[in-house]
Amino acid sequence: MPRNKFTLLSFLLLCGTGAAAQTRTEAAVMRQASSTQAAKERVLQERVQRLAREKDWPLVIATRNGGVAALVDVDGLGNPVYLSTDNNIRAAATIGTNQLWPGGATGLNLSGSTSTLTNRVGLWDGGTVRETHVELTGRIDNKNTGTQSDHSTHVAGTIMATGVNALAKGMAYQLPKLLVYDFTNHLSEMMDNASTLLISNHSYGTIAGWYYNDASSRWEFYGPPNSTEDFKFGYYSSEAEVWDSIAYNAPQYLIVKSAGNNRNQNGPAVGEPFWRYNSSNVMTRVTSRPSNISDNDSYDIIATYGTAKNILTVGAVNPLAAGYTKASDVVLADFSSWGPTDDGRIKPDVVANGVDVLSSVASGNSAYATYSGTSMATPSASGSLVLLQEYYARLHSGSFMRSATLKGIIIHTADEAGPADGPDYQHGWGLINMQKAAAVITADNAASRTQRIEERVLDNGDSYTLNVTASGNGPLVATICWTDPKAVAITGQPLDDNTKRLINDLDIRISDGTNTFMPWILRPEMPSAAAIHGDNELDNVEKIEIPDAVPGVSYTITVSHKNTLARGSQAFSLILSGIGGISYCASGATQEAGTRIDSVSFGTLTQKNPDGCTQYTDYTSLTGLIEPNSTQPIFIRLNNCDGSSAARTVKVFIDYNNDGDFTDANELVLTQAVASGAQSFTANITIPAGLSINNYTRMRIVAVETSNAAAVTPCGTYTRGETQDYRLRITSPANDVGVTSISNPLSGSCATAEQYVTVRVRNFGSTTQSNIPLNLTVTNGSNTVLNINSTYPGTLAGQSEVDYTFQTAFATVAGTTYTITSSSSLPSDQQATNNQASSSLVVASASAAPAGQAELCSNTVFFSATNFAEGDVPYWYETASSTTPIAAGTVNSSTVITSNGKYYLAKNLNNSSVGPKTRSSLGSGQFRNLNGHFLTFTNGVPVVIESARLYIQGTTPGKLTITVARNLNFPSGATSYSYTPVSSTEIDAYATSATEGAVFLLNLTVPTVGDHILIISRSDGSNATLFRNEGLTTSPYPMGINGVFRITGNVQSYIDNTAAQYYQVFYDLKIRTANCPSGAARTEVTAGTATAPVITQNGNILSSNRATGNQWYRDNNPIASATGQTYTANVAGVYKVIATDDFGCALTSNEIAYGVTSTPNVDPQEIGLKVYPNPNNGQFFTDFTVNTRADLSITILSAVGQKVFENVYAGFTGRFNKTIQAGPLPQGVYLLRIQHDNKSYLKKLFIK
Repeated sequence: MPRNKFTLLSFLLLCGTGAAAQTRTEAAVMRQASSTQAAKERVLQERVQRLAREKDWPLVIATRNGGVAALVDVDGLGNPVYLSTDNNIRAAATIGTNQLWPGGATGLNLSGSTSTLTNRVGLWDGGTVRETHVELTGRIDNKNTGTQSDHSTHVAGTIMATGVNALAKGMAYQLPKLLVYDFTNHLSEMMDNASTLLISNHSYGTIAGWYYNDASSRWEFYGPPNSTEDFKFGYYSSEAEVWDSIAYNAPQYLIVKSAGNNRNQNGPAVGEPFWRYNSSNVMTRVTSRPSNISDNDSYDIIATYGTAKNILTVGAVNPLAAGYTKASDVVLADFSSWGPTDDGRIKPDVVANGVDVLSSVASGNSAYATYSGTSMATPSASGSLVLLQEYYARLHSGSFMRSATLKGIIIHTADEAGPADGPDYQHGWGLINMQKAAAVITADNAASRTQRIEERVLDNGDSYTLNVTASGNGPLVATICWTDPKAVAITGQPLDDNTKRLINDLDIRISDGTNTFMPWILRPEMPSAAAIHGDNELDNVEKIEIPDAVPGVSYTITVSHKNTLARGSQAFSLILSGIGGISYCASGATQEAGTRIDSVSFGTLTQKNPDGCTQYTDYTSLTGLIEPNSTQPIFIRLNNCDGSSAARTVKVFIDYNNDGDFTDANELVLTQAVASGAQSFTANITIPAGLSINNYTRMRIVAVETSNAAAVTPCGTYTRGETQDYRLRITSPANDVGVTSISNPLSGSCATAEQYVTVRVRNFGSTTQSNIPLNLTVTNGSNTVLNINSTYPGTLAGQSEVDYTFQTAFATVAGTTYTITSSSSLPSDQQATNNQASSSLVVASASAAPAGQAELCSNTVFFSATNFAEGDVPYWYETASSTTPIAAGTVNSSTVITSNGKYYLAKNLNNSSVGPKTRSSLGSGQFRNLNGHFLTFTNGVPVVIESARLYIQGTTPGKLTITVARNLNFPSGATSYSYTPVSSTEIDAYATSATEGAVFLLNLTVPTVGDHILIISRSDGSNATLFRNEGLTTSPYPMGINGVFRITGNVQSYIDNTAAQYYQVFYDLKIRTANCPSGAARTEVTAGTATAPVITQNGNILSSNRATGNQWYRDNNPIASATGQTYTANVAGVYKVIATDDFGCALTSNEIAYGVTSTPNVDPQEIGLKVYPNPNNGQFFTDFTVNTRADLSITILSAVGQKVFENVYAGFTGRFNKTIQAGPLPQGVYLLRIQHDNKSYLKKLFIK
């Protein structure tokens, strides 16, 4: 962009300087800057539109995922600049936001409902949000007019959808209000709102490099003319400069931006055509792509203001339905853009789920769609951050955090992702962990402050020092984050200019008196290299992690700065974890004589001491590993250094609860009397259950020359002997299995007669487990609804987890609350504290009962339903208890005629069964390798495929992926096919009973209507075989619910056209629609009987007793445009009406024979009748004029009076001048008759 565009604006934003500008919002500065910028934007828009007309630039380009790319600016060379828009429950689970909601593990009950959040959250996107969507009603404030956008509505839903559809529940689902703007004038609008906003979401960015134009179906390259690389990647642009200035002047306002989806946009193959801007700034076709144009598939592909320093840039990963467990679980989306910036800063900052995210869209008030992109990951972060501000304000009398604090907490607590420890240029600092982020705020507000938040200001030349004591509760971690003054954007089009953008370079160091610990750094010259420790001179976030900090040891944290601080000072936020410990008491002998500890062996810890006597030895640099609820032997050898023959007593203490002492119950773990001389002994130490995994603690061994055990204490001095201290780390036990969460059902689910429960089971230990005992209990208040024991029959490797569905269902009642509790009971389990999980299931209320009417019409019954909302689907049943409807929709029909004329109406489906119930329903079959096989189905409304019964065999079934897809392309004779995925899920397979099979949770959304396929595929290493029916003699297709979901065939249709002989894999599919059913009691409707219409005659006026729905016929032929209640007959014939009523029933009336008996013949000159040519061959031109409105009939009669041609024009008046094409007629004399308004005009015709 032109550099001078922001000259005055930059001056205005510089007005707020020093510490005040970093700690309070400069509202007046922002308002003045906004006004100036708005004026510039108006001028810019006029220029952009003028150039667009001159150079044929499109103003808007439609993109995938319901988004748009809009022309917003012109760069320094005159090229156009386009901004492009880049199961929420899985998104929430991936980063742990669901644990902050009511019923979550944190117990915080956060939802974004606090009134002080009203108008505190903003959204800039490609269009307006559908404010009447059921997920958003009454909570959207569209500030601009314009077209409703699917993309914008999807993003808004991810932030704040209520959860009418439980799978689409937003992060801050009770946020009172969301301010929505389109991105055209985002700079001035952001300035105008910066003084009140806490968070804004920006899921869009500058088009850069290769871009596939969906609207034009072509590849386009957006680099400058004749360039081979686009400078906009990694470039700190003028917009980035302004965003940093806005953030600096509004220190509570955090801008959250998508990283971009550039990595899979890599242009056509070399030699293929593409489009780019030429030197005249006109998009031009290039016939052949050269080999030297760069792709978008490597590092440095985050464009322009995605590189701003003071924002949170978010990348995208695949969903983690059960949350994070280990770094290898985090899989980066193939489209998510990588850093670094041109100057080497870490971008993206963090990652969140951006793949297959279900949310609201603008196509209807109950419409949903599944999108993927960093656009989807970003609102997952934005909405979650709202909850952290809500929680902080709750604990701080309504005050909110600085944006640097909020950003710092998110980075501080992010889970490790990527192949190596520390940050990287792909995942940034890692996967957001909301539960850990909230825990920092909780601990900071507690008396012990085991985690801590400091908001400070560093003055020029000063440093900040804080002494802390390591607690052992996880690693010692310190993060500083600051809102840096804006840098000046480099003018022109600089390619990879690495001039540092950091203005105020703060530094953090930690010292234990001997060692100095440095922050993580990345080396931009080696972008794929693992992070190391060093001096960070690039980023305005620095983080130090000391994983082996010694509990009870004091550390000094120092924050300082290099050079001179711009504007005289710099506000910063410091976040600390693993602190709040207590220094341990001293213990040791007063003499260096007598007894000494010669060697110790305890688990993984082995230490042989050097010769000589020592009063106290600190071996906390050595770490031993202990498992909860285990027995571990300890070997201790005593000796002496002076020939002493005194008796000795040895005590061993372990500070299990990390409270800085050894005096709590069970912390004295061993007392052993030892004879004189060189003696060794082995004893067992019982480690208690319930210890926190990966915490560190201290073990103290005290050996004293005494036979009085009571005289040996963990603290203080004694005459002769030795004390040794060791560090211990609590590791995952070998045998430890627990239920970590209730995966399904989700609170807000609809009532159903068959509710299955799916739980997530994790093997926390290192030993592979199988046949794991499980229990499920469901209660409603004090009433036990279900209590069953089951066994997970599969094999579960150490540090892995599975979803398991209990095979006994229970009935839920609308509007009722249930408590679901599940636990494991592995006989050898060493850690009982993690065995159990529970959740609260609040079943949604039933929707209002529908009303309707029915009408018998011959052999068909027609239905009409009322009292339904958008997204509701009425269903008609033959009886009050039927499970399969006979018709669906507001208007429909059926050929099922009941004996009493009664039908039953309900609204919406939940848990409806489609397909054969079991493998025996269709006869015999075989277990086969069916990798890649599929069913075909069609759906008339959006649905969710909740579950299926599968029959699985195999020694290592592994994981199976189930995918819903559309746009199947399976060429004839081909051995492979292609498709467009709609949604997918991965199930944990196990060998089921061959005859009973097992129900597996799917929860596959099908938001689009039409033809789809349901594919099953095996993971690598899986040898699963699945049952299918074979040798069917009668085709089972189609099967299902007409108008809703019908299975139509399978893969065999495309292989050998034998689909009718097979049924594939998926039995007893459970289907539900978006809205909840109307309750157990169906509406009874008695069908009336349709009556045929009756017509009567009055002269030549024929009348129907039906006011509407008429179609008049003469001689069994419909009369064009004759649909009124009356018809004026001017032509002889037999007349009738077929009338269609409001139900769609069409019945035929009685017939009336009408003859024209008194129509006078009138001189054709009265109407100026002309016929030419005459003679003719049956084609001639007729011209005349009539002045009254009546039906017009043009007839040709043979010499014997036979009618050979006729045309009728209803209600005709005016001039008639048309060619009559009577077709080939035998040669002879004919009579042309014009009949109109009870008059007849005759003229001879000569056919030759």
